[in-house]
Amino acid sequence: MNMRYAKEEEIDDIKEIWNYCFNDEDSFVNYYFNNKYNNNNTIVACEDEDIVSSLQLNQYKIKLDDKEYETSYVVGVSTFPQVRGRGYMKRIMEYSLNELYKKNQIVSILMPIDYRLYRKYGYEHCYDQLEYYINIEDLKNFNLLGRMYKANEEHIDDLIDINNLFLEDVNGNVVRNKEYYVNLFKEVESENGHIYVYKDGSYKGYIIYFLNGDNMFVRELFYKDLDSLKSILKFIYNHNTQCKKVTISAPINDKIRFVLENPKTIDIKVKPFMMGRVINVEDYLNGLKINSDIELSANVFIEDKFIKENNGTFNIKIKDKKVKAQKIKGECNLYMSINTFTQLAFSYIDIKEAMILNNINKNAKNKEAIHLFELLFKKKENYINEYV
Repeated sequence: MNMRYAKEEEIDDIKEIWNYCFNDEDSFVNYYFNNKYNNNNTIVACEDEDIVSSLQLNQYKIKLDDKEYETSYVVGVSTFPQVRGRGYMKRIMEYSLNELYKKNQIVSILMPIDYRLYRKYGYEHCYDQLEYYINIEDLKNFNLLGRMYKANEEHIDDLIDINNLFLEDVNGNVVRNKEYYVNLFKEVESENGHIYVYKDGSYKGYIIYFLNGDNMFVRELFYKDLDSLKSILKFIYNHNTQCKKVTISAPINDKIRFVLENPKTIDIKVKPFMMGRVINVEDYLNGLKINSDIELSANVFIEDKFIKENNGTFNIKIKDKKVKAQKIKGECNLYMSINTFTQLAFSYIDIKEAMILNNINKNAKNKEAIHLFELLFKKKENYINEYV
């Protein structure tokens, strides 16, 4: 079993595995391999020189706790059936994690097909979304105050402006620039989707949606104010001769449920969406700052079965509003897995929830470590909406 990066001329081999393992339309596959795929970010496993397993490490920039991190989004984890059950996934995941560590990346994200497959590698659930299921007739009484325009690349600056305002109160989102939206237009087009922008004096909202039979799926509905939201909901209703129902994905802090006339007729679900992982514990901690003059120190053991540099006891100190962490040999005040540490680092849970989930009781030995983590990690509302 040989692990390595893919060669430029092996794109057809990678595409063959992708097509075998995923049920994507040709138009989307062509979009992906023409616009997103990069052999320098593709790990392959070979048997007798034949590629039998692969994954991609697509590059994004995400913002955690107001700090930006270059991150790898693990996608396309795929293995031919003739070698499944022989440890290829374990080997390719372990190799990839250690490559990310060598590249000085601090965090990674992954959208799982099954959480059980990836928890063993240190990835843990860090993002949810709200999903609304609405009968389209329930939207008929809204009014479209401005006008809707089919969006194009000339609208990108306005889309960025709407995105930045709409997501200013969420954590963990991707930093979106012009290049991002150029790619997004191509991705949505490849799946026969639509992007419309709302204008009332200025551009104040946009919607990305797909028509699937009698259902409209809204991937994003971003808005600057409630009048813009209500106007876009009316735009959705104007599809009532084509669609009977609409499914809307939204951040946890979204306001749609507050403007609906009768929420009792609406199904609203929390949908698990994305996993995260801390790749470099020491660098992550050393990049933190806190708004407190307190001085505190504790030894915390992190268990990481795949990145040896993360596995062990770390002395974590808070002094002069900065954090200093270093790996040491010695006893620990608190033990946790890389999974739990990741959820704290992504602000998905706080230390009190971590204690409940891991059956940790507060005692004299771990009191300072718990207090230290209370200062370091605050729970926030996370949102991300990237598919590849």
